[in-house]
Amino acid sequence: MNYLLIIFSDISVSVEDKNKKQHYSFDFLNNTYHDWLNVVEKIKNDFPLMHGGIIAPPFDPDAEKNAIIKTKDNKTINLANFFSETFNSPFIIEKTNSLNQLTNIAEKLADKENEFTWSIEYSGLTSGKDEYCQESLLTVANGYIGLRGTLPEMTASKNYYPATYVAGLYNQATSQIGDHQVINEDFVNAPNGQFISLRIGDSDYIHPNNVTTHRLTRHLDMKTGVMSSDWLIKTADGKQLSIRCFKFTNMADMSHYCLHYQFTPLNFSAEITVVTRLEGNTVNAGVERYRSLNQHHYHVLKTGAKQQTAYLLAETNQSKIGIGLTSNIYGDFFTDKDIVCHISESVVDQTITFNAKQNISYTLEKCVAMTTSTAYPHHWHEIVNWQLPTLKAQLLETKQAWASLWNSADIVVSGDLMTQKLLRLHTYHLLASASPFSNEKHQLDVSVTARGLHGEAYRGHIFWDEIFILPFYIMHFPNTARQLLLYRYHRLETARSAAKAAGFQGAMFPWQSGHDGSEQTQVLHLNPLSGQWDPDHSCRQRHVSLAIAYNVWLYWRNTLDHQFMADYGLELLNEITLFWVSLCQFDERDQRFHISGVMGPDEFHEKYSDSQEGGLKDNAYTNLMVAWLFNEIVTLYSNSHFTHKFTELGFDADLIQQLNHIRTQLAVTLNQDEVIEQFSGYFSLNELDWESYRQKYGNIYRMDRILRKENKSADDFKVAKQADTLMLFNNLDKATVKFLIESLGYSLSDDFAEKNLQYYLERTSHGSTLSRIVHAYLAEQIQRHDLSWKLYQDALYSDYNDIQGGTTAEGIHTGVMAATLNTTIMAYAGVDIRQDTLNITPSLPNQWQRLSFHLNHQNVLYHINLTHNDITVTSDKACIISINHHQYHLIDNTAFCLNFNEDKTNG
Repeated sequence: MNYLLIIFSDISVSVEDKNKKQHYSFDFLNNTYHDWLNVVEKIKNDFPLMHGGIIAPPFDPDAEKNAIIKTKDNKTINLANFFSETFNSPFIIEKTNSLNQLTNIAEKLADKENEFTWSIEYSGLTSGKDEYCQESLLTVANGYIGLRGTLPEMTASKNYYPATYVAGLYNQATSQIGDHQVINEDFVNAPNGQFISLRIGDSDYIHPNNVTTHRLTRHLDMKTGVMSSDWLIKTADGKQLSIRCFKFTNMADMSHYCLHYQFTPLNFSAEITVVTRLEGNTVNAGVERYRSLNQHHYHVLKTGAKQQTAYLLAETNQSKIGIGLTSNIYGDFFTDKDIVCHISESVVDQTITFNAKQNISYTLEKCVAMTTSTAYPHHWHEIVNWQLPTLKAQLLETKQAWASLWNSADIVVSGDLMTQKLLRLHTYHLLASASPFSNEKHQLDVSVTARGLHGEAYRGHIFWDEIFILPFYIMHFPNTARQLLLYRYHRLETARSAAKAAGFQGAMFPWQSGHDGSEQTQVLHLNPLSGQWDPDHSCRQRHVSLAIAYNVWLYWRNTLDHQFMADYGLELLNEITLFWVSLCQFDERDQRFHISGVMGPDEFHEKYSDSQEGGLKDNAYTNLMVAWLFNEIVTLYSNSHFTHKFTELGFDADLIQQLNHIRTQLAVTLNQDEVIEQFSGYFSLNELDWESYRQKYGNIYRMDRILRKENKSADDFKVAKQADTLMLFNNLDKATVKFLIESLGYSLSDDFAEKNLQYYLERTSHGSTLSRIVHAYLAEQIQRHDLSWKLYQDALYSDYNDIQGGTTAEGIHTGVMAATLNTTIMAYAGVDIRQDTLNITPSLPNQWQRLSFHLNHQNVLYHINLTHNDITVTSDKACIISINHHQYHLIDNTAFCLNFNEDKTNG
């Protein structure tokens, strides 16, 4: 193994491996963050072949201080993590001046790699969007309760945003903005039970704004769902305190979360008062552009406290959802009689005052329980009488619960440190947003929001992002996927009413859904660049119902859950089918069916520029997915399992004949290069001078807003926010897309997908984090490996690096996180779960040595282990699989090995 030794002095850095040594001029203490990036990149370029390294900074007695340094421009760098991320290999801190002096390097680096890929860590105190972003990524959640990754002492402001989110907790509020009255349904920032702080003598309570931070590290252990913080501070009068805390939501018991708060006076002894609080005065202020709107969504009904116990009951103002909050506190520096309770209409304080001694550590444990009437309809308010388990007991059971989830969902990558880390980060946040222990066990009537339980962007609504999210659960936790699908079924009547009101049959599901399934999309949108209110036609993205239909179908194909289909799935498919039948209008002139007044996934194109009405005609993605749906309905109709249910739903031969007629006559246009026209009239739009806009604006993700600022409209240009037509290849394989188009009377060459990828990739701004991963998936399918890898990596880093410049601050993007996980399995492992036989056609990236994971398919649990040379598959039942288009019989619980080079079985 080739290791680096990096030795810093005050004015230089020397780097050596087993072959060479090199020196670089570098002022250790007086360089900016950009200078650090430059020197590390130089080292990386000069020493490309290495397997990790050791960093030896200038050491004084405080070694830890030198491992975390502050740059000249006030950025904080954890040296080991900084080098590990940049080199994509593990680095450790050691006091040494020679590689020969070190022992057990391989073991130490292996330990570092394990810790690094199972955690994220931030050093230093930031503020504003940078802080908000860290808080989103450090969120602890269990599918029911989400707590942003703040310190207990933080209070809501433009700099910090402690917030608590509870699945399904929505409320509508009316706001007056100028001469506009706006009604919004919001994901409510619930009452806060996290606040803990202390004061020394009669001073103010400790807060980041009134002390000097000497050191702050926040660490999220993704394996256990525990977030910890280590904060070293100095007060204005020179008193130093160490404050360490960890918190978690209990994955095993969804209503519970806990905080462990420990503080140590380092250079003084004095009277200290500790306060812990339940706050019923929180508001929705997590998204800057929403702050001019009505932020108040609930009112407190009752508060109380007695000794170590406190409680608060509240109710949302419009939706009338009950909210219960209770807490117990324990500590090693007080007894019940030392607790003083202060109770107001909306806040409950419990304080303990005692004499603290220098260098003695003191601990407070706070266990909190939370209920809502949506999850506990009959006894949510009884929380005031709950006896809460101890923190120790809850910590043990949440670790066990997380271990069971990781055993099912972990994707293991060898040879690529950062990809491994980010895949686990994405898996963690998906499991935090919905899990078997909450959604399935408690049958929560919710789905996964576009921003998880992490923030207030998109108002916490449920979108078509489910089409990216559900496959993760279908593959790993099919019963949880089933429960998430029931969210849509339970709102079927609302969708029927919406369709009827619009003059259509069947069910018209909303683009933005929240509490009751009614349409929550705004009709006016405030452009932050221009300050203008513009019409918002995005509710015309009727393809959301096709996403629901696709997820129902994919769940059934992967589980063969005939009972679900009979009880729920077929009725959903029936109503969605009837809706699309009623939208299809036949034109005698071209003998085609047309669908008008809709938007595709693109979102930049809402209408025709010469029209006041929203919507477009013959969006190719929509039309071809309708053709796909009708094709699948016809197939399902012939399935003997469903004959009775179809008859009950009123399906008959006449309707099947109508579906067969429409699915072969839908209007889709292709040009001479076999490019599918995104919508009718798209080819006649203007081309955009992309390079000039890049030079002028730099970030051009939101080209729609830029064009509006210039009194232009995206409706006039060939510009897309994200994949639209190409989404077909995300849902369906290339052969199926080809079949659907050729069923409409066209003839296609084998490279038609390549032509479409190149055409639309050149005209897409990637204004959605979902865009790159869709393009990456298609690029891999057509063997453009380098392009696929680049786009995949961009998507993988999108939240971690907040590539959209502040959107992660408002909550993580569950859609792209799930899509990267799906692409890893479906594109690079080449696993297709859409057929009766599990098909595997591996295409492992060169950057990886090995890929390993579990998945469920048709009631068989598989473990798949891939290298560039071979594949090993183990199944818990005897079955048949297809590898590289050859079928093999698996014996239950017996490893099947195939060497790709020899193309024969070894066992």
